[in-house]
Amino acid sequence: MPERVFYLGLGGQKCGSSWVQAYLARAAGSDFGRLGEYQIWEHAVGGAFARYRVAPPGPAERLRARAKTLVGGAEPAQHLRWRLQSDPEAYFDYFAGLLDRPGVTRTGDITPSYAALPPETLARIREGMAKRGIETRAIFVMRDPVERLRSQMRMEMEKGRLPYSDENEAPLRAFYAGSEAEARSRYDHTLAALEAVFAPEERHVALFEELFTAPGIRALAEFAGVPIEAEAGGQKVNARGRGLAVSEALATEIALHYAPVYEAAARVCPQVRSLWPSAEPVFTRP
Repeated sequence: MPERVFYLGLGGQKCGSSWVQAYLARAAGSDFGRLGEYQIWEHAVGGAFARYRVAPPGPAERLRARAKTLVGGAEPAQHLRWRLQSDPEAYFDYFAGLLDRPGVTRTGDITPSYAALPPETLARIREGMAKRGIETRAIFVMRDPVERLRSQMRMEMEKGRLPYSDENEAPLRAFYAGSEAEARSRYDHTLAALEAVFAPEERHVALFEELFTAPGIRALAEFAGVPIEAEAGGQKVNARGRGLAVSEALATEIALHYAPVYEAAARVCPQVRSLWPSAEPVFTRP
């Protein structure tokens, strides 16, 4: 393994990113810094991601942040996000600083909405790290789109961004093709961006359905050069319930809407044909 590695996690959302970050961060030689999700780059994509732009702090907030850091305290999370959003060089320097600490060889930013980043942004991150002698490696986890959309919709309800409902079908039918859902479900775009920027040995693409299994844990650990923790599959992080059932008719409707996603995923991971419950209509259609 290289001496200094930055792991760029691209999600997807509701696909185990928090678990991946926790797994890598607890290994000896890791320091993933102040935040769980940094949310630095996606605001520039616009649309559903514009809300991640952090407003400039006022003079009093800046003074408080400076005072905390001068006495050795942690920089307030939102101030840190604003600072790294405002100056990409500060982003690269922040992670380079973590890797300058004694014994630290591994750091990273694993943010689910980075799945929407275009190739130009991925290349910019890779190049910024390379200028500091740091290799960038990318991680992307995919989940059956129907299951991922269900989980996303329930989260949006819990956070008050969608009206809460105990019913599943009607809200999901209204949600699955909307801009918020589309922005986070186009694995085909993410895979194309990954392949355009990262060599095969620099990227790890996995399936959520295999992530917590012994082979899935082994593959991630070997890619990241961390110990294999066979029992880690039972340690779910930031997990939400599955929610209510979806009829076969609606699952088929959603799958066909996202057919390019299933087809792109199957080219990289052929096992999606059997592991994703909603995949069959895509691959058996005339």
